[in-house]
Amino acid sequence: MKKYLKSVRFWTLLLIPLSVFLTLSAKYINGFADLYSRHIYQYSSLIFNRITGIFPFSLAEFIVIVFPLAVILYIISLAVKTISAKGKRIKSALNGLLNIFCISAVILFLFTANCGINYYTSNVSQTMNIKTNPVSTEELYKVCVYLAEKASSARKNLREDENGIALISENINQRAGKYVNKLLDSNYSQPKNVFFSKAMSYLNITGVYFPFTFEANVNTDIPDFSIPSTMCHELAHVNGIMREDDANFIAFLSCINSGDKEFEYSGYTMAMIYASNALFSSDKEKYQSFTQHMSDSLIKDLNAQSAYWKNFETPVAETASSINDSYLKSNSQSDGIKSYGNMVDLTIAYLKDKI
Repeated sequence: MKKYLKSVRFWTLLLIPLSVFLTLSAKYINGFADLYSRHIYQYSSLIFNRITGIFPFSLAEFIVIVFPLAVILYIISLAVKTISAKGKRIKSALNGLLNIFCISAVILFLFTANCGINYYTSNVSQTMNIKTNPVSTEELYKVCVYLAEKASSARKNLREDENGIALISENINQRAGKYVNKLLDSNYSQPKNVFFSKAMSYLNITGVYFPFTFEANVNTDIPDFSIPSTMCHELAHVNGIMREDDANFIAFLSCINSGDKEFEYSGYTMAMIYASNALFSSDKEKYQSFTQHMSDSLIKDLNAQSAYWKNFETPVAETASSINDSYLKSNSQSDGIKSYGNMVDLTIAYLKDKI
């Protein structure tokens, strides 16, 4: 038994150098990440995503809650075992630490195989043959106006709460899955609602792709109109599109081509927010002019969204944003959280012939 355990640990620890090798290969060998994503990730992710999709709740949320507790219990158990192992305390402690390294090796490998390599695949502009060019302030202004008018048009006749804020109908998860699968010609299961969604808001998180269960997890406590595009964004990650700007653009395309007014509104509004933020930084006068093209209902929804997130402006949210920024940079997204705004060039290139 001891011999068998030693062998298992040896092979498990080899997952660490294997993970490093795969990451470096994806980063420096041209075409490696694309080949891996198309021929390995595409099939393995689909199989496991369909399995975890059977569960009506988020397995990721369950793991995130249970795993830290399991780690604490294991450390306490290890400490007790080490103290009671008279004459063999060092051996017991080293044995426990070795187990921790083995578990860490498995986690690292699963992250690399199910997520990390995909950060180095070709970007959406290459796969969809969309040429992006430097954009003038005037072009940016026209796009903002176009998006505002489209969002305002889609906003008409949507359901509202007692305060006049847009509400989304039922079956939104199923519809999100349908629209993204149609756009990307895939067959992944629908996104899942997170039970403790408000806790995600305190961490400034609207959604997360969990690479250990291949689930798209969504914060449903956020304002209704932003949920459809968030779901499509996380589903883009499940499809292997890991860059934030690319996932945003896929979400935008999925929403506006859905033929579903609620999704169209969410998609156009999301793109408008990113584009108008860029316009505000570039030309504040044009930004003020652009705001006149937004309907009163759209403005009311945006104000409600701002008021919602103001409740979560805490040191915890700032720390979470900083961690997310570091995470993105560590995966070759050099702009960090700013990469969420890089979809503006893609949006402008895509809409150029329509404006």
